[in-house]
Amino acid sequence: MGDLDLRRLRYFLALAGTLNYGRAAEELHIAQPALSRSITALERELGVKLFDRSKAGTRLTPAGELLREEAELLLHQAESLQRRIRLADREGQGVTIGFIPGLILTPLVRHLGETFSGLCIDVVRTSWGEQIAGLRDGRFDACLASRPFDEEGLTVVDLFTEHRAVVLPVEHRLAGKAEVTLEDLAEDRLLQPAEAVPGWTGPSGGFVVGDAPPTVEEKFEHVAAGRGVLIVPESASRYYRRPDLTFARVSDLAEMKVCLVVETRRDSPVLRELLVAAPKLLTGGNADSA
Repeated sequence: MGDLDLRRLRYFLALAGTLNYGRAAEELHIAQPALSRSITALERELGVKLFDRSKAGTRLTPAGELLREEAELLLHQAESLQRRIRLADREGQGVTIGFIPGLILTPLVRHLGETFSGLCIDVVRTSWGEQIAGLRDGRFDACLASRPFDEEGLTVVDLFTEHRAVVLPVEHRLAGKAEVTLEDLAEDRLLQPAEAVPGWTGPSGGFVVGDAPPTVEEKFEHVAAGRGVLIVPESASRYYRRPDLTFARVSDLAEMKVCLVVETRRDSPVLRELLVAAPKLLTGGNADSA
């Protein structure tokens, strides 16, 4: 059991909880074929059948029921160990900061380097779906994140708000408009979780090809191919320029609230300095500092 792929365990638990491949894939923000491949690989690895599939639906086999009972504890223990290893590896020597696409951390990174001599500073681009998960599992020590998210156990410092824009292919019926509304986009497929865009009522998701959540560049490729649209911070429209894409502000979409987030139980001089310095150094509407 200790050698099991943790990602496959997460996928298994999602499917075991819903017994529906489509809903489980949507929860995981992956494509349904990727989920099916992962479950098949897990069954092959264990040498047992975990799900019975029929026209009546999907149900757990006795082996699947047993794995579900054990998998949550196993996954929690493994993730906890991974976290402790990651944090111990860089404790006092470095800091890793996650950030959502479109934000520029240069002033903050420069400030930390000047304040803490010899500190190794890494930045990791993340997504709305992974911004808090990466913080909790130790992939990064702090994150520039956008609300909404579960704030339990977190210290959150508000930084700024910014408008959001829709990414469109240049052939789109709305291309060239400076502003659009959510109603204008109701017929378009949203290439990200609908819960990340309050008020979205149209179709969403269902385009990921690989097993992992796509990068912003991969999403842009799908937009350019006419497979859907993407909502991004307006700063991303300055940072990601392509001749086959255009951007329009979504006028009736609430401004995105950007904040710095750390786990409350974590405490170090570097994290304390981050919480104090970020509001002074990172401001909205400035491509050089946000």
